[in-house]
Amino acid sequence: MTSPFDRALPPLTDLPPPPRLPEENPALVPPGEILIDSRRALTRRMLRIVWVPALVLMTLWLVLVFVYVSGASPTFWSLSLLVGLFEPHYLRAALGSLGFTSSGLWTTVLFLPAAATAISVALLPLAAIAISGINPRHHLSEAGFQRTVATRITAVLMAPVLVTVAILIILVAQPFGRVPFLHWPSLSPGPLTALCAGLLAVMLAWISIRSWMSAPRVLGITPAAALETTARMDRDHDARRRAARQVLAQERRHLPPNPGTPEAAGALTARGLATSVLVQGGAWLRWVAPALLGLGVMVFGIADVAAVFTGMGQDLQAVQSAPLNWPTVLGAALIALVTVAAAAFAPALAATLSRSQRAQVTDQRSYPSWAHRARVNPWEARVVGLSGWIVAGAALAAIAITALVLELLGAGTGLSWTWVVLGALVAVPLLGLGSASALRSGLRAVYYGPAHRYMRREAPHALIAPDIGTRADRARDPAVRAHLRQRLQADGQDHTLEIFDLDAAGERLWIDESLPGARTTEVREADVIAGRLPDFGGDGSPFQAPPHQAPEATGHHIPDSITGLRER
Repeated sequence: MTSPFDRALPPLTDLPPPPRLPEENPALVPPGEILIDSRRALTRRMLRIVWVPALVLMTLWLVLVFVYVSGASPTFWSLSLLVGLFEPHYLRAALGSLGFTSSGLWTTVLFLPAAATAISVALLPLAAIAISGINPRHHLSEAGFQRTVATRITAVLMAPVLVTVAILIILVAQPFGRVPFLHWPSLSPGPLTALCAGLLAVMLAWISIRSWMSAPRVLGITPAAALETTARMDRDHDARRRAARQVLAQERRHLPPNPGTPEAAGALTARGLATSVLVQGGAWLRWVAPALLGLGVMVFGIADVAAVFTGMGQDLQAVQSAPLNWPTVLGAALIALVTVAAAAFAPALAATLSRSQRAQVTDQRSYPSWAHRARVNPWEARVVGLSGWIVAGAALAAIAITALVLELLGAGTGLSWTWVVLGALVAVPLLGLGSASALRSGLRAVYYGPAHRYMRREAPHALIAPDIGTRADRARDPAVRAHLRQRLQADGQDHTLEIFDLDAAGERLWIDESLPGARTTEVREADVIAGRLPDFGGDGSPFQAPPHQAPEATGHHIPDSITGLRER
């Protein structure tokens, strides 16, 4: 029986729209809430641990060089290597027929990986810039914040690789003829086999670098898993509560949005459409890309084997398999465009089809467990599920239309029909599952935008590193001190002593004890200008006189008699 003195629970439905928080100026973050002293110090931290990503990148470049060299015809290269074991001149002839030279290959293998890796390492200052402005309090969870840091660092280190692969694809796929210095004539099964294998290697390298350049290793912070363990199992209840508030913040963006509010139509705005594509696209990279690339290596590899054995005895250029016909390429582009468009409009269309579930919602708040959330919020569960079905259905319809057009034009080949079947049986289900998985956590971002517009997670720091100078330079900024004073006054509590200390500190608002010049025995320029000098005779000063020792402890006392004097 409920006690009459119990308070009524807050309403779980018909919640008011969440208020938007004012934007914070990162230039006014006080030095005590900045994690790293400066961007230069952050770069030095990354330089000390970048040797592992450098080894991964060098290995990746070696793999990409091998993939590029063998990409003209992987099967022919494999056969040439086997024959070259018995007749070395045959391998040299194969190299020459493809436009390669032994000296050029050795030079590329010896210098390209090292030079490209050096370029990636030289971009570490850009990585420091990319992560220095991140505010940990803007992320719903500590794990999300740490993932963002690792992803940005990895993106900067992998940028030369990604740019090189993108340029290669554009140059090979362009319709204006073969580029003279490229050894891939066109997008034929041989180069496509090598391209799929190379992209798989890039994905593996990305995962390796991202796991090594993690936020705890780079920033020296507690891992999110350790914080979660503390929040669950620590014996100190206060420590558990603090860790729990840092691990996960309360989600303020409730679903479904209130009718008539701007957020209710947020999925149809330009920001909402772009967010929907980005959220689902990230999931497709994890769900769809590995499967399609693995299938691409097998399917295109088999096609290359068939082309080589069919043209056995002909010239090497004739042995190379024919490029994909343009109807097939345009059909693949059509399928991609339709899928992206469906991903953009799927949440809005699914919300329209889920109006009947709005009355069945018993709790609009968000919960970490999807099973719990789907049970109390059928509207959200239906929108997520329908979005996956819409994306999968649109992709399947695009594949069917492409197959029909290829049949009518008579442009279908065995390779194109193979991909039609694989797309319908493999890619379509994975696209739907990936979209649904992404929208479980990203649907609120589609309607409301970023989470930091409505909440601030409790975290010890509000900035990773200052954009200009160091924390001491930030402390000397009068605007920072004025903002900190204003924040203390607006807190509603008695901060008289803190404000007095803030006014008295002046330029000594922040002193990093690990930096030179921070010890009290050294004369600081600001102290001299203010007329304050260190106490040269104070405790701990190097100018302090040595402690006085008793005469008995020295062993040099005055003898009491002549006999004692003679004994000395």
